[in-house]
Amino acid sequence: MEEKTCSLEMKIVSAEDLRFPRSPSLLIKKVSTFVTVRSDPYNSQSTGFDHDGGTCPYWDEKLHLPLPPTARSITVEVHCKAGLASGSKLVGSAEIPMSDIVEGYVPAYQLHFLSYRLRRDGQKNGIVNLSVRMVGPDCIGRSVEGEKVPLYGNRFAIGIPVGRFDSTCSKF
Repeated sequence: MEEKTCSLEMKIVSAEDLRFPRSPSLLIKKVSTFVTVRSDPYNSQSTGFDHDGGTCPYWDEKLHLPLPPTARSITVEVHCKAGLASGSKLVGSAEIPMSDIVEGYVPAYQLHFLSYRLRRDGQKNGIVNLSVRMVGPDCIGRSVEGEKVPLYGNRFAIGIPVGRFDSTCSKF
């Protein structure tokens, strides 16, 4: 009997303003970039290399990622590689909370266009642009248990919930 599963269809579009790690191998050669997405340690997919984009690579590649029922977030990592012999280095990563996909104002099975800040060692390092939607018979009506974030003052945040914004506060 075939198991009905839910999966994530992600289209990795592009990245912007990347800063590559300092390395002698990256200074000499042309840098190629690729993206890896993970729903858990056992489920990951990667794009092909972008050889020409430099700090603003463009992949426009669709990936299908199995989505376990316990997944709370999706990890997106941008890696770079120079030459055939060198290993890849992490440029930056972002965590996409499942609540950005399955809850909110757009149904999970419809296409969501998202941009996330990439970070490496806690520092900002570019932006990744992607689209995502859930596919499969078990996806309709799925939600992330216990992760509803209340609206404060009719304001909402996409990406990182910012909590209550008090306009009388001069410090942020």
